[in-house]
Amino acid sequence: MSLDELKLKIKEEIPISSVIGNYLSIKKSGSSLVTLCPFHSDSKPSMHVNDSKKIYKCFACDAAGDAITFVMKYRNLDFIDALKEICQKQGLNFDSYQEEKKSNPKLDLAKKILTKTTTLYRKLATTHNFAIYDEFIKKRGLDEEIASVYSLGFAPAKNSLCDYLGSIPNEKERLEALALALELGLIKPDKNNPKSHYDTFRDRIIFPIWDQLGQVIGFTSRSIRENQIPKYLNSSDSFVFNKRNLLYGFHLAKNAIREKDAVILVEGNMDQVALYKNGFHHTVAVMGIALGESSLERILSMTKNVYLALDSDSAGYTAMERINRQFNEKGIVPKIIEFLPSKDADEFLLAQGPLALQAKIDNAITALDFLLAKLIPEKIPEVIDRKLEILNRAFEMISPLRHNLAATERVVTVAKRLGLKSEPSQIVKNYQDYIDQLAAKEKTLAKFQTKSVPFKQDQEQSLNTLLSNEKKIEEISKEELKIGLSKTEKLLVQELVQLPALFSEEKLPELLDLVSSDEVKKYIGKIRKIVLEIDESEYGSIISNFTSSPEFSDELRQAVSSALFKYKVKELDSKTNNRILQDLKMNLQMEKLKLQKDEIKKQQHACVSEDEMNMLLKKLSEIEKDMQVLKKSK
Repeated sequence: MSLDELKLKIKEEIPISSVIGNYLSIKKSGSSLVTLCPFHSDSKPSMHVNDSKKIYKCFACDAAGDAITFVMKYRNLDFIDALKEICQKQGLNFDSYQEEKKSNPKLDLAKKILTKTTTLYRKLATTHNFAIYDEFIKKRGLDEEIASVYSLGFAPAKNSLCDYLGSIPNEKERLEALALALELGLIKPDKNNPKSHYDTFRDRIIFPIWDQLGQVIGFTSRSIRENQIPKYLNSSDSFVFNKRNLLYGFHLAKNAIREKDAVILVEGNMDQVALYKNGFHHTVAVMGIALGESSLERILSMTKNVYLALDSDSAGYTAMERINRQFNEKGIVPKIIEFLPSKDADEFLLAQGPLALQAKIDNAITALDFLLAKLIPEKIPEVIDRKLEILNRAFEMISPLRHNLAATERVVTVAKRLGLKSEPSQIVKNYQDYIDQLAAKEKTLAKFQTKSVPFKQDQEQSLNTLLSNEKKIEEISKEELKIGLSKTEKLLVQELVQLPALFSEEKLPELLDLVSSDEVKKYIGKIRKIVLEIDESEYGSIISNFTSSPEFSDELRQAVSSALFKYKVKELDSKTNNRILQDLKMNLQMEKLKLQKDEIKKQQHACVSEDEMNMLLKKLSEIEKDMQVLKKSK
């Protein structure tokens, strides 16, 4: 059976009250089932659970959805993990519903080779024939249990893997295995003998690297001799291994991250192993000096509480700054754990133990405050220009947070520490102007990159010159100004769901032309194709099942669930339907004009000439006229 069938089984056959009842106490109030809403501070039961409609809805915070959506949101799980948890609590066998995928022979063989390689290196390590491996384990304070959890292995100074692959009896299978091992970077061709190969990892401690599901996809290895270069050697990037998008130990840490609602990011494999061994199971190691976008999103889907525990050397600080900035750009302010005089987490734990590390975690300051403190000299300069130069550098450091309160508070604090006498409101205004100019510059550069405008570094054009060109002042899309669905877009979706007859009205395409959200356009387009063929008795169930697909955002699913909760079969005449669509159309038009107005106001901040200002004022005047005409037509 497929996951789609499992999803339908959960929604259609298991009462939603049974699913939610595993987490909350549900009581009967009249003809309704109610409970305290866990998604806001609820003092009286505001959440209603409707088994017949298979939906929950909070009439205080407007949270709404189906059984699967509830578990995803309440337990902070992704779609698959939510299905697994529901199966576990409802006594269903999740594995029997795993969707059969078309076999990929190359990928299947790669997984087999990687798994066999892991077993081979692990077996060699456990023979105790290699004293250097046993000494490494002892020196690092590890035991066999931890070594087994991580499948730590040893690659001796001989061709163990080549010999193993070369022993495959079937010639075709042997040649395919050797060719794929070569592509995966596990072995290398012998320059003196093209038909021969040698092992990539030799005289090294082996650390298997897993994907988020626990499948080995590559290796990292550590040298065992002082003069052995490089100290760490990783698998080369391949169709199964991409270092930038990996978090070492994630498959072991993901449940603990959810339970602790926090994650510790370390720099090296041994740091992750050491923290895990000492009870800090919510730890993962970055595989490089920056996080890949998928790794960043994976962390943020599970927790917003981040601790950066990177090495105490210059490379570690550089990585900390870069990763901190990546999180700041998402509105998250991580904390920093310093290990000086120890060089890293592993050395610190060996020297001071887990209680000392927990104390550091408890007292950790934000990485941004740490960086700002380093920026401000011990002796504050007396020259005003020097103070303003430091403040401007602080603006740049804080800028990824944009207009967030966490940014403006820090700007004022830095100004006070520098002894600047300007009013806090003036400091904040200067910072906001800096951010607006930065955003305008980024937008302009992005447009030029998109249009492939030639750009010479030795003939750099100024931002003012670019902005003075009227052709560059264009209508900004809603996606550039905000994230998520607008109020009118949500209302449009809800009206259509509650009044399916609107889908057949001729004026609907006119509204879609005014919608900025691609998701809303896509959703309405798909629903429109099926809604007129749905039997009235099955309408709510089919729309709910269709909307629960992971391809749609939580915001859209919640809007639809809220509409379905209120849905009642009713027919309106064509005149009423057209009036509803006309009102929605006018709201969308007004929204679009407001966005254009906001963009022009932003561009006024970067304006440097009177001609530009007059041009922008003229555009504002035209927009104001259009808005007045629209208001009167209402």
